[in-house]
Formats: sequence, structure tokens, C-alpha cells
Amino acid sequence: MDAVHGFARREFQLMLLRRMADFQPDLVEAAYTEMGAMKADYMRAHNRWQSMLRSRRAPSGLALYRAALGPPDDETPRRFGDVALRACAWALPGLWPDLRWEALVGAADVVVHAWLVRATDAPLPPLPDLNGVAPWSCVVGDVLARHPDVEQVDPVVPSQWRLVSGPLQLIFVHGLYQAVRRD
Repeated sequence: MDAVHGFARREFQLMLLRRMADFQPDLVEAAYTEMGAMKADYMRAHNRWQSMLRSRRAPSGLALYRAALGPPDDETPRRFGDVALRACAWALPGLWPDLRWEALVGAADVVVHAWLVRATDAPLPPLPDLNGVAPWSCVVGDVLARHPDVEQVDPVVPSQWRLVSGPLQLIFVHGLYQAVRRD
């Protein structure tokens, strides 16, 4: 546990900002400033998280999330075909009060997938036109709920996700919408 000492929900949110800065540097700057942090703080949080993921001394899988974020605020069984998983979710007060960090956990507490999702009690945002979606206004599940015809594309970059609708490619980082590309 010493490897995660001092890493908590605030640092976790700062860590998430690193990959978002590739697409929305102005939003990221506003976010870390709102948190009373500087660019060096979110970079340090990102580097520390990456070190913990690769460390032999730090806990792994669900144990790492528990050590950093505390016990899940919610734990729900989920089935994907024949596979039984648990969805563990943590509130991230501050930047994204209507979102939760969700880790899908399999056997031996292995984290299969983790990203930002809409809180179950938070309303879905209106998304009438995918052309005009504002950055950071929705998560992957919001778009799929409003536009079930979009195609999910598993990208090469682990922190990213893509949805395709005709010529539009919506880019998400850690599950949060960042930008649109037109093919």
C-alpha cells in the first residue's frame, strides 16, 4: 500500500486529465486550475499512476483502485453473454459530479475495462445532433443511449474509444467525449 500512499480521488482526476490534454488543452487547463493545481501536478499524477500500474510493489487490478479511491461507492453484477463481471463505481467530486469512474472486474479481481460513465441518478444530456456535441458534455453510454445506430470502434490507444456515425468519428478519452473528426 505504500506505493499508493497519498494518491486519492483528487490525484486520480488530475491523472485522467493528461490524455484529455491531447484533445482539449484549454478545458484541461481550466480544470486543473479549478482544482487548485498546476500542469506539473497533473503530469506528476499521471506519471505516478503509470508507475503504480507497472510496479511490482503496488497492488494490481481492483486492489489498486481500492487503494487509490477507497471502497467503491457502488458495486453491481453485470453479465456480458456468459461472462459474469462486477461493475465497481466511484464518484469523482469536483470536475465531474454527474459521472462515475467505473471498473468492470472479472475473476481474481482483474480489471477488464475502466472509464467514466454517467451516474445512474443523473439525467442523460440532450444529444440531438452529433455534429454539435460539446467537448466533455457526454460519455460513451450517453451517445449509445440517444443514438443506438452508432458503431463502436475499439481504438489502438487504450485510454481512447471511438464511435462512428456516417462520416463522423467521435473521440472519447477515458469514456468522456473530446472531439469529432469527419472522414
